[in-house]
Amino acid sequence: MSVCRQYVGVGVLDGLMYAIGGYDGHKYLKSVEVYRPSDGVWSSVADMEICRYSPGVAVLDGLLYVFGGELKGSSIVDTVEVYNPKTNIWTMERLSRNGVKIYGGVVVDRPPNCIN
Repeated sequence: MSVCRQYVGVGVLDGLMYAIGGYDGHKYLKSVEVYRPSDGVWSSVADMEICRYSPGVAVLDGLLYVFGGELKGSSIVDTVEVYNPKTNIWTMERLSRNGVKIYGGVVVDRPPNCIN
């Protein structure tokens, strides 16, 4: 990686590993790097809109979801950013302010033929 990261969020999408946000020892990060195992190279992709320290990361339907985490080490972030690797663009959604605090999460993708 080009940046040393502590408390980084990590997600794997289409066989690529994404290192998201974190803290470099001096500042909080909104930068994102992707590792391609086929060639052993790290490269940068578009930055998120805000810095995130210790965010949650999930993958669903070809998109990377980054949620929660801390902003500047004190306040919990109440947004979700969604990355589309085909366009290299992040979009942001704000969550309800009704006491929402996100510390982590998981996605379970139910098979389409699954009966409730």
